[in-house]
Amino acid sequence: MNRKKWIIANNDKELAKQLAEECDIDQLVALILTARGYADPFEIDEFLSPDQQMCDPYELIDMDKAVERIRKAIEDKEKIAVYGDYDVDGVTSTALMFSYLTDKGADVIYSVPEREDGYGMNNAAVDRLKADGVSLIITVDNGVGAINEIDYAASLGIDVVVTDHHLPMESLPNAVAVVDPHRADCPSHFKDYSGAGVAFKVICALEEESGEEMASRYGDLAAVGTIADVMPLVGENRLIVKNGLPYVTDGREGFSAIIDAAGLGGRAFTSSSVSYGIGPRLNAAGRVGSCERAVRLLLTNDKNEARELAEEINADNMRRQQTEREIFDAAIEVIEKNGYANDRIIVVCGDGWHGGVIGIVASRICERYGRPAFVLSVENGEANGSARSIGGFSVFDALSACESLLTRFGGHSRAAGMAVKTELVDDFRKAINNWAAENFEEMPFAEIHIDCRLSPSVFSVDMAQSLEAFEPCGVGNQTPVFGIMGVRVDRVAFVGNGKHLRLNVSKNGANATIMLFNTNEKSFGFSVGDLLDFAVTVEQNEYMGSKTVTLIAKAFRPSDVDEERLFKEIRIYERFLRGESLNDEQRSACALTRDDVAAIYRLIYKNGEFYGVFEALMTSSGVDSYLKMRLALDVLSELGLIKCEYDKDSVGVKKCPVDGKLELSGSKTYRKANGEEE
Repeated sequence: MNRKKWIIANNDKELAKQLAEECDIDQLVALILTARGYADPFEIDEFLSPDQQMCDPYELIDMDKAVERIRKAIEDKEKIAVYGDYDVDGVTSTALMFSYLTDKGADVIYSVPEREDGYGMNNAAVDRLKADGVSLIITVDNGVGAINEIDYAASLGIDVVVTDHHLPMESLPNAVAVVDPHRADCPSHFKDYSGAGVAFKVICALEEESGEEMASRYGDLAAVGTIADVMPLVGENRLIVKNGLPYVTDGREGFSAIIDAAGLGGRAFTSSSVSYGIGPRLNAAGRVGSCERAVRLLLTNDKNEARELAEEINADNMRRQQTEREIFDAAIEVIEKNGYANDRIIVVCGDGWHGGVIGIVASRICERYGRPAFVLSVENGEANGSARSIGGFSVFDALSACESLLTRFGGHSRAAGMAVKTELVDDFRKAINNWAAENFEEMPFAEIHIDCRLSPSVFSVDMAQSLEAFEPCGVGNQTPVFGIMGVRVDRVAFVGNGKHLRLNVSKNGANATIMLFNTNEKSFGFSVGDLLDFAVTVEQNEYMGSKTVTLIAKAFRPSDVDEERLFKEIRIYERFLRGESLNDEQRSACALTRDDVAAIYRLIYKNGEFYGVFEALMTSSGVDSYLKMRLALDVLSELGLIKCEYDKDSVGVKKCPVDGKLELSGSKTYRKANGEEE
């Protein structure tokens, strides 16, 4: 079950009122800021001010060495190679550094690996660059883990300057300079740059100019790389994006072309436009084709070439989506068939799965099951994979603990890549789950953070406009989320050919309309008259000059849910399925009665079927325990009385025809739940 914990801020309304007056800002904005830990007027002014200054780039260790070596190469007309990566961060980093060096008159080329080459530098690429006469390689968005490859480059007489943002291994490469904020000895105040962000800081240092002054020329690339690599939009990243985003729509032919191809032309352009419009398309170039085209798209000044490349890349994105769906469906089948769904960490492997999309599939599996997911593809005796995680669990730390089983690995706490010999995949699955069990008494749950509770009557166009103060929004600075608690469902309407729901809700005479995207009647499961809580964001709309607001549901739940009990029972159920030992309290909670099972069966027998979230099934059946409900479903399935299909936190149940009378004792789950079978 992928049920997120609702973390609702404790709002200090008096403090918010005081800060609103002192800082001359909207009181709702002040309320949200205090909920996020801003209690000092200076901090608030700094957050909201359009005139913030970026930090000195020389705070980053080795920046002086990097600048000295790059300047020498420019002045001496040495041949320089910018060595990038095949994702959006790597592509934008490459285009950024290459553009700057070209503008400075340097003799420069770029090199980006294709997916089949693997992540980071490789000796074959170094040989090619040597043959081209390169004497200096500048890595962008990679290099900190390329210890052997940089040694090899040095043996050929090639210097390397590393600019990277990935977590270093125990040893650093023997490069001329290693500019990486995550070095243990790096004194920089800010650490969470993207690869494009680090490259941007390097060119700021080279020019001895502030980031604000450089934004008009290169800030668009830094902004897109930062957003697309899902870096937290706080501190310097917020400034990079805030300063660079306006130039994305008013600068490069490549960005203009990809914006048109994505159908985003003429719309308000925000960080979300990059996340859902530009990022996936530029990524697709490297996932199902050649990422070199994405670099060319960002470098070209020819409108026709930009349009042709953008159309090619857009077509790649459509192929990527189809491939992704096929692999996702295949992975889900493997997970369910082999019982991986309740592992602490999901590790799923398949033959020949496209390496360009397994990272996206890992994200979708992580979202579906609410736990870390590793997706691996087997080719030529090796399984290459991508990992995605939730807050509170570092996949990089987990991989580090299993290093002896891996050929290579690298990444961040929330995303990583790795390779393991095919015959060791099962050992890896066991080892990483054992590590999780030893280090986490209970695995963390995914969370949704709610800034404050509001009445439906509060939402208006003026209110929505006041929230623009938080832009650009993203990880670490989320779009404001509001809790609307205890509202009555008055009407359920289907839109988008039944793919989405539009709800009319009310409370104390105030009404609101809430959109539930990618939620149909079956997966909703609630009815008119039910009382629900909603976590919503606010979206402004304009039609024929008239402005309105729409509330977008991020999550919903019954109003009377006991979350503490619910999450405790979810973890007990998973322990039960894994066959782990239970304490007396947990064993007692599992005990099933005939009435528990009968309550579920009566509902299905009467209606023939049920579709909806688990809490809706609990409400409809009268079984007030998630644990007993899940166990009862398993018992009825074992006995052949029902058939269940699960999707995220929803379940579909259908009645099956049965001949004769069946006894509950015929179910292994029923006996085990009642302590009759170990």
